[in-house]
Amino acid sequence: MTNLLIILFIALGIGFWLYNGRIRESAYRAAIKACEESYVQNLDGYVALKKVYFEKNTDGKIRFLRRYQFEFATDGANRYLGHVIMQGRWPVIVEMESVS
Repeated sequence: MTNLLIILFIALGIGFWLYNGRIRESAYRAAIKACEESYVQNLDGYVALKKVYFEKNTDGKIRFLRRYQFEFATDGANRYLGHVIMQGRWPVIVEMESVS
């Protein structure tokens, strides 16, 4: 019985790790798309998980969100920050610092 619980726990851990990887990849694709649409260069080729939190939507329902951060540049010299807020595997908001 304990062996079965250990195997189940390991399988759940692997499944959770794979699911989070898919969410991170979706956030990365959203960041790349936002950079392409803004004609800026995405730097470093990754997104970093910065925050995991609960928030109420406009209907008053609680939702689980993840906030990822990425960096971009206009000329390669100055770095700016952007954020992708994910609800599940779908991007809800993509924010980018204004470039002046």
